[in-house]
Amino acid sequence: MKTILKLLILLIMSFMLSCGISKKHTIDDSRKAWAWMSGKLSHTDEVWDYYFRNASKAGIDAILLECHPGVPDTTYLRDDFVGAQAIETVKRALPYARKYNIELHAWMWTENRGELNLRKAHPEWYMVNRDGKSVVENKLYGREHYRFLCPYHPEVTEYLKDRASELAEIDGLAGVHLDFIRYPDVILPSKLQASRGVVQDKEYAEWDHCYCDLCRSLFKEKTGIDPIEMEDPSQNKAWKQFRYDGIVHVASEVCKAIKEKGKIASVAVFPHPDTARTLVRQDWPRFRNIDYIFPMVYHKFYTDEDSWITEATRAGLEELKANNNPAKECTGLFVPHIPVDSISYMIDLAIKGGSTGICFFSLEGIKSAEDKGIPYWEKLGRAINEFKKK
Repeated sequence: MKTILKLLILLIMSFMLSCGISKKHTIDDSRKAWAWMSGKLSHTDEVWDYYFRNASKAGIDAILLECHPGVPDTTYLRDDFVGAQAIETVKRALPYARKYNIELHAWMWTENRGELNLRKAHPEWYMVNRDGKSVVENKLYGREHYRFLCPYHPEVTEYLKDRASELAEIDGLAGVHLDFIRYPDVILPSKLQASRGVVQDKEYAEWDHCYCDLCRSLFKEKTGIDPIEMEDPSQNKAWKQFRYDGIVHVASEVCKAIKEKGKIASVAVFPHPDTARTLVRQDWPRFRNIDYIFPMVYHKFYTDEDSWITEATRAGLEELKANNNPAKECTGLFVPHIPVDSISYMIDLAIKGGSTGICFFSLEGIKSAEDKGIPYWEKLGRAINEFKKK
């Protein structure tokens, strides 16, 4: 009788999984190698196969697939806002993920949403700078894609939860990965300022957000102060905290929606908590409902010292612990900053700082190196193999 009962249970479980019912993706403690990748509907079968095959051969366990950029193809700008392009992109990639035994996560843009239909339908949802200009009309740093939503509009949170949830419902997808879960750069990383043609030795009004009517009224209701009337808003701790709290709320709520679908929730964040708060109002150690946090420790945008990889990783881990945040920290490395003969060394710097895994930005960067005759896939595979044995 017991044997028959066990067989029935196994048959039921097998049926549920084959139908895509209630399969919950879990977190493990093994060292994993990850990579970011841009997903495009224009990719041919050969392109998809190239990336997943080489990633698998190199020992990459999981891919964070960009499928939900801020400005989708205009043919997918639906009135109901369903991310059809994102859903289709993920479904195109899934057969290759299965074929090469790679865990697939949908990488979506979050606060930064530049869809033309959304801008037209809800311009009031978007951030406004201290000069009173909305990002709907104002192209920050000359970038068409820099269009940030205000985290204090309840409708924004619900909109983002809907976009994340529709991805999380895709059978076979392991998780949803949030990017741009922050404010626009009030100060760019030091090494990027020259390339953008700006000098930012302090917070300037043009890049300081959000001073929309809702944020101003909510803050005034809380403190009795209208932030637009401050002589130097950058010195007001309550105003800084107000904006930190807005992003913490949205990140936590969207990740909660992802986890309710039984999927892994992860976020890409700016490196070093102090840097993240200073540059983009992102207090990520206080995010909740997160399984993995990927600090983008692209060190040469900030400093020439390789040791900063260890320093930034360790600082993040310490603040996660101080905030009783159980999320696993996985350091992100920028391939153009990682010479092919230094991959193992750079990984070791992250592990020294306490990182539980390693993530590379991006697979396209590796292909670019290969196209120049640099054997990056081969060297990466060796480095990952060493990393997993330690």
